Amino acid sequence: MRRIFFAFLLTVSFAGVVFAQEVTGAKAEAVKKEIMAIENEKVAGLLRGGSEPVDWIVKYDAENIAQTDVDGSTPNKAQIEAGLQPGVFKMHSMKQDGHQFRVYDDGKVAVVTYHALGVVERNGKSVNRENLFSDVWVKQNGAWLRVLHQERDMPKQ
Repeated sequence: MRRIFFAFLLTVSFAGVVFAQEVTGAKAEAVKKEIMAIENEKVAGLLRGGSEPVDWIVKYDAENIAQTDVDGSTPNKAQIEAGLQPGVFKMHSMKQDGHQFRVYDDGKVAVVTYHALGVVERNGKSVNRENLFSDVWVKQNGAWLRVLHQERDMPKQ
């Protein structure tokens, strides 16, 4: 009986830790504004090209980012940077919309989903792309880091 009681107590205690409380109101809006500024910086840099896409990754992606590309590959940060080098990658057009935010941990964690439409050139071959994205951002030492980035093709109609 004692074991059952302690197992129940441990389960109830653990459940309180596991369920993250979503942040709403002014704090959530401030987080959304900060991350949207970073997203706008990313799109502008992608369109300008040169070293800017890689510079953005260096600044905002965590060293051990968990990324899954649309083809199912899971590149590490060095591979992501290599794939965005001038001569390898060029963004001809890009539009992001439909950003949805969920903010947690007193405004220190954000889950963001969004849609993007654009024309990408890789190794000289241009492709029209329409994707859905999911990102997880964590605020550490006052700076936002993207710790997860997942790309999916837009479902066919």
